Amino acid sequence: MQAFQRIVEEYHQLLWRTARILLRNLAPTEDVLQEAWIDIWKGLPRLQNYLTIRSWLLTVVANRCRMTLRRAAPVTVSLENDPDMLRLPSDIEDVLEQITRIEISTDLRHALDRLPIEQRHVLELRYFADLELNEIALVTSLPLGTIKSRQHRALQTLRTSLQGEKEKLFL
Repeated sequence: MQAFQRIVEEYHQLLWRTARILLRNLAPTEDVLQEAWIDIWKGLPRLQNYLTIRSWLLTVVANRCRMTLRRAAPVTVSLENDPDMLRLPSDIEDVLEQITRIEISTDLRHALDRLPIEQRHVLELRYFADLELNEIALVTSLPLGTIKSRQHRALQTLRTSLQGEKEKLFL
Protein backbone atom coordinates (compact mmCIF):
# COMPACT_ATOMS: atom_id res chain seq x y z
CA MET A 1 0.00 0.00 0.00
CA GLN A 2 2.84 2.41 0.84
CA ALA A 3 4.61 1.59 -2.41
CA PHE A 4 1.47 2.38 -4.38
CA GLN A 5 1.07 5.63 -2.47
CA ARG A 6 4.64 6.61 -3.41
CA ILE A 7 3.92 5.81 -7.06
CA VAL A 8 0.81 7.99 -6.98
CA GLU A 9 2.67 10.86 -5.32
CA GLU A 10 5.58 10.69 -7.76
CA TYR A 11 3.66 10.25 -11.01
CA HIS A 12 0.26 11.87 -10.45
CA GLN A 13 1.15 15.25 -12.02
CA LEU A 14 2.81 13.67 -15.06
CA LEU A 15 -0.14 11.37 -15.68
CA TRP A 16 -2.65 14.17 -15.11
CA ARG A 17 -0.93 16.46 -17.65
CA THR A 18 -0.70 13.62 -20.15
CA ALA A 19 -4.36 12.64 -19.76
CA ARG A 20 -5.48 16.27 -20.03
CA ILE A 21 -3.67 16.65 -23.35
CA LEU A 22 -4.81 13.30 -24.73
CA LEU A 23 -8.43 13.96 -23.78
CA ARG A 24 -8.41 17.46 -25.38
CA ASN A 25 -11.12 18.58 -22.92
CA LEU A 26 -13.53 16.03 -24.39
CA ALA A 27 -13.90 14.13 -21.12
CA PRO A 28 -13.34 14.89 -17.43
CA THR A 29 -9.65 14.32 -16.77
CA GLU A 30 -10.10 13.52 -13.08
CA ASP A 31 -12.61 10.73 -13.79
CA VAL A 32 -10.46 9.15 -16.48
CA LEU A 33 -7.37 9.37 -14.31
CA GLN A 34 -9.22 7.78 -11.39
CA GLU A 35 -10.13 4.85 -13.65
CA ALA A 36 -6.51 4.65 -14.80
CA TRP A 37 -5.28 4.50 -11.20
CA ILE A 38 -7.68 1.61 -10.58
CA ASP A 39 -6.27 -0.15 -13.67
CA ILE A 40 -2.75 0.52 -12.38
CA TRP A 41 -3.60 -0.84 -8.93
CA LYS A 42 -5.03 -4.01 -10.45
CA GLY A 43 -2.14 -4.45 -12.89
CA LEU A 44 0.71 -3.67 -10.51
CA PRO A 45 1.23 -7.30 -9.40
CA ARG A 46 1.81 -8.26 -13.06
CA LEU A 47 4.47 -5.58 -13.62
CA GLN A 48 7.71 -7.50 -14.06
CA ASN A 49 10.30 -4.78 -14.57
CA TYR A 50 10.02 -1.86 -12.18
CA LEU A 51 12.61 0.05 -14.21
CA THR A 52 9.97 0.61 -16.89
CA ILE A 53 7.25 1.81 -14.52
CA ARG A 54 7.03 5.32 -16.03
CA SER A 55 6.44 3.92 -19.52
CA TRP A 56 3.95 1.38 -18.19
CA LEU A 57 2.01 4.06 -16.28
CA LEU A 58 1.89 6.29 -19.38
CA THR A 59 0.65 3.35 -21.46
CA VAL A 60 -2.14 2.56 -18.97
CA VAL A 61 -3.26 6.21 -18.94
CA ALA A 62 -3.08 6.48 -22.73
CA ASN A 63 -5.17 3.32 -23.14
CA ARG A 64 -7.76 4.58 -20.64
CA CYS A 65 -7.93 7.91 -22.50
CA ARG A 66 -8.44 6.13 -25.84
CA MET A 67 -11.25 4.00 -24.40
CA THR A 68 -12.92 7.09 -22.95
CA LEU A 69 -12.63 9.09 -26.18
CA ARG A 70 -14.20 6.26 -28.16
CA ARG A 71 -17.35 6.42 -26.08
CA ALA A 72 -17.40 10.10 -25.04
CA ALA A 73 -19.71 12.70 -26.49
CA PRO A 74 -18.01 16.02 -27.22
CA VAL A 75 -18.46 18.73 -24.60
CA THR A 76 -17.57 22.40 -24.70
CA VAL A 77 -15.32 24.17 -22.23
CA SER A 78 -15.37 27.89 -21.59
CA LEU A 79 -12.06 29.68 -22.08
CA GLU A 80 -13.04 31.95 -19.21
CA ASN A 81 -12.00 29.23 -16.75
CA ASP A 82 -8.34 30.16 -17.18
CA PRO A 83 -6.89 30.56 -13.64
CA ASP A 84 -4.57 33.38 -14.79
CA MET A 85 -7.62 35.41 -15.78
CA LEU A 86 -9.11 35.12 -12.28
CA ARG A 87 -6.01 36.09 -10.30
CA LEU A 88 -6.10 39.61 -8.85
CA PRO A 89 -2.82 41.49 -9.23
CA SER A 90 -1.35 43.29 -6.22
CA ASP A 91 0.01 46.36 -8.02
CA ILE A 92 0.39 47.98 -11.43
CA GLU A 93 3.64 46.14 -12.27
CA ASP A 94 1.86 42.86 -11.66
CA VAL A 95 -0.93 44.01 -13.97
CA LEU A 96 1.52 44.78 -16.79
CA GLU A 97 3.32 41.48 -16.28
CA GLN A 98 0.03 39.59 -16.23
CA ILE A 99 -1.22 41.33 -19.39
CA THR A 100 2.04 40.54 -21.18
CA ARG A 101 1.88 36.90 -20.07
CA ILE A 102 -1.73 36.58 -21.22
CA GLU A 103 -0.94 38.16 -24.62
CA ILE A 104 2.02 35.84 -25.16
CA SER A 105 -0.02 32.87 -24.00
CA THR A 106 -2.90 33.88 -26.28
CA ASP A 107 -0.60 34.32 -29.29
CA LEU A 108 1.02 30.96 -28.61
CA ARG A 109 -2.37 29.25 -28.16
CA HIS A 110 -3.65 30.75 -31.44
CA ALA A 111 -0.48 29.65 -33.25
CA LEU A 112 -0.82 26.16 -31.77
CA ASP A 113 -4.49 26.00 -32.75
CA ARG A 114 -3.55 26.69 -36.38
CA LEU A 115 -1.24 23.66 -36.48
CA PRO A 116 -2.50 20.34 -37.83
CA ILE A 117 -3.89 18.30 -34.91
CA GLU A 118 -1.14 15.67 -35.20
CA GLN A 119 1.62 18.27 -34.87
CA ARG A 120 -0.15 20.18 -32.10
CA HIS A 121 -0.67 16.98 -30.17
CA VAL A 122 3.05 16.16 -30.26
CA LEU A 123 4.04 19.64 -29.07
CA GLU A 124 1.48 19.61 -26.25
CA LEU A 125 2.68 16.22 -25.03
CA ARG A 126 6.32 17.31 -25.29
CA TYR A 127 6.14 20.75 -23.71
CA PHE A 128 2.96 20.80 -21.63
CA ALA A 129 3.01 17.21 -20.34
CA ASP A 130 6.85 17.15 -20.35
CA LEU A 131 7.10 13.74 -22.02
CA GLU A 132 10.22 12.54 -23.80
CA LEU A 133 9.91 11.79 -27.51
CA ASN A 134 10.05 8.01 -26.96
CA GLU A 135 7.26 8.34 -24.37
CA ILE A 136 5.16 10.31 -26.86
CA ALA A 137 5.70 7.51 -29.37
CA LEU A 138 4.56 5.02 -26.74
CA VAL A 139 1.50 7.02 -25.73
CA THR A 140 0.38 7.73 -29.30
CA SER A 141 1.33 4.30 -30.70
CA LEU A 142 3.37 5.95 -33.46
CA PRO A 143 6.96 5.30 -34.57
CA LEU A 144 9.61 7.51 -32.96
CA GLY A 145 10.65 8.84 -36.39
CA THR A 146 7.11 10.06 -37.03
CA ILE A 147 7.07 11.85 -33.67
CA LYS A 148 10.42 13.51 -34.41
CA SER A 149 9.36 14.70 -37.85
CA ARG A 150 6.01 16.01 -36.58
CA GLN A 151 7.76 17.91 -33.80
CA HIS A 152 10.29 19.37 -36.23
CA ARG A 153 7.62 20.50 -38.71
CA ALA A 154 5.42 21.88 -35.94
CA LEU A 155 8.23 23.91 -34.40
CA GLN A 156 9.17 25.33 -37.80
CA THR A 157 5.56 26.31 -38.50
CA LEU A 158 5.16 27.75 -35.02
CA ARG A 159 8.32 29.86 -35.34
CA THR A 160 7.19 31.23 -38.68
CA SER A 161 3.70 31.97 -37.38
CA LEU A 162 4.89 33.69 -34.21
CA GLN A 163 7.51 35.68 -36.13
CA GLY A 164 4.75 36.90 -38.45
CA GLU A 165 2.64 37.97 -35.46
CA LYS A 166 5.61 39.79 -33.95
CA GLU A 167 6.27 41.66 -37.22
CA LYS A 168 2.61 42.75 -37.38
CA LEU A 169 2.94 44.35 -33.95
CA PHE A 170 5.80 46.59 -35.07
CA LEU A 171 4.22 47.76 -38.35
